[in-house]
Amino acid sequence: MALSSFVYVSNIDNLSDARFAAGMGVDLLGFKLDPNDATSLNNEQFHEISEWISGVKIVGEFGDSNPEAVKKLLNQFNVDYLLISDESQLHDFSMLGLPLIYKLHFNESNKDALLSTINYCSGAVDYFLLESDSPTLSEAAKNLISSLDSHYPLILGYGFESNNVLDVVGEFSITGICLKGSPELRPGYKEFDELADILEALEIE
Repeated sequence: MALSSFVYVSNIDNLSDARFAAGMGVDLLGFKLDPNDATSLNNEQFHEISEWISGVKIVGEFGDSNPEAVKKLLNQFNVDYLLISDESQLHDFSMLGLPLIYKLHFNESNKDALLSTINYCSGAVDYFLLESDSPTLSEAAKNLISSLDSHYPLILGYGFESNNVLDVVGEFSITGICLKGSPELRPGYKEFDELADILEALEIE
């Protein structure tokens, strides 16, 4: 299975999402491993899921855990990337020896702050993940993306759905997109809906 875009699926907390996304050929799977989040995976759950997938890199999503806490947790979880969102801890996270994905949150008033963060972090992270509370891309967001996409490895985490994802990917020179997993309705039973629709829209026939 092959997709026409780089795809990162974050927020994975069940085997159904992990196996489906990996089978569709996504590049990165992000696992919820924050010890302060009751919906995160513990060591046993993580290994039960990760041992069933192959051909995909794993992102450790540790929430607001500090670098020292994450360093200890890495003894339990074998991950390929770390997702971070705190500029002040960039150096300490970079010392853990894993590639970094920096999560940015866009709103209409923080463009200058985002640009400053990106310039500061450039060269120290492998990807920038841009998210927002808005479901659509405003003109300000489009202008920001257009100013960044040719210069930085940008993953877009919002502003698309199955009926426009190809247009969005084609409009910008972004590295790829980020989708989110969701909880199972009950163990072993899952409706994929939006996740499946978007991945199928990206599928190369």
